[in-house]
Amino acid sequence: MMDSGNGPVPLDRLSDRFFKYLFATEEHKDLLIAFLNEVLLDLNPDGSARRIEDVTYRDRESSPQHREAKLPRFDVVARAEDGRVFHIEVQVAKDPYFLERSLYYAAMTYSLQLRKGEGYHTLSPVIFVGLLDFEVFPSGVQDEDYHSLHRILDVRDHRWAMKGMEFHFLELPKLRRHNAGPRSGLDRLLSYLGNVGGERAMQEMARTDSRVERMMQLESLFTKDPKLLRDYFIARRDRADYENSFKQARIDGFAEGQAEGHAKGHAEGRAEGEARGRAEGLAEGRADIARRMLEMNWDPEQIVQATGLSLDEIMVIGANGN
Repeated sequence: MMDSGNGPVPLDRLSDRFFKYLFATEEHKDLLIAFLNEVLLDLNPDGSARRIEDVTYRDRESSPQHREAKLPRFDVVARAEDGRVFHIEVQVAKDPYFLERSLYYAAMTYSLQLRKGEGYHTLSPVIFVGLLDFEVFPSGVQDEDYHSLHRILDVRDHRWAMKGMEFHFLELPKLRRHNAGPRSGLDRLLSYLGNVGGERAMQEMARTDSRVERMMQLESLFTKDPKLLRDYFIARRDRADYENSFKQARIDGFAEGQAEGHAKGHAEGRAEGEARGRAEGLAEGRADIARRMLEMNWDPEQIVQATGLSLDEIMVIGANGN
């Protein structure tokens, strides 16, 4: 939670900046290890899943060999001490093609393990974890569990021989809808990330789960760091611009593929423009962030620290609403 001076303001814990602050930094990798172990244990209560003792972060920038291939940037990729590769993707906005994207990402992560001259025997399993703030599998009488595990099985005897990839999907709306209080370690971690049950429930969980307590402490540090906060608001603004461009393109009659290209082109064009003439772009971005923070009743002195604007500039923005 962010303290605006007039009470706490919710932090989007699934935002790209904050999630990677928690789980994609070396000094916090104990949280990643705990999260992954809870995912593995949740559907293997007999202890058959091997626990992770340590992880090494891998480069999240993909580099496919084909020049025409799509170049995604992954959220979190890490290799465990036994060779298993864990790939985490967070998706907040509903994506009708997330399952296809999951297959594409996992296959790319799997294939990128091999270097020229290496044998297939050196390949390690890829475990994909999708953390979703929407339902990817429609709810039914037998389909209300928020955690589902998907493997390549023989259709007749269900043998699991092809162990190169497996997929875990965590659907937060199902956790919220059937929340009867955290029952497992994974319940507690996801309840924190998805703010299930509200802040009072978070405080209760922090008293009994040291991982939740640690994440709340890190959240407090995050919200007091002007640079982290500035990057957080800029990323949220850029994401909103991307989604608005995508929607507008669809309204104008573009196909979805063209709409995505239009939105990405818009974002890339702005990035290039900022690189050439950063002064104007940064001023506009800082003013937008300051406006949003004023709307949330932040203290002007805190906005000065977060944006780098002067107090006079912030007062003008507040007076003009611009």
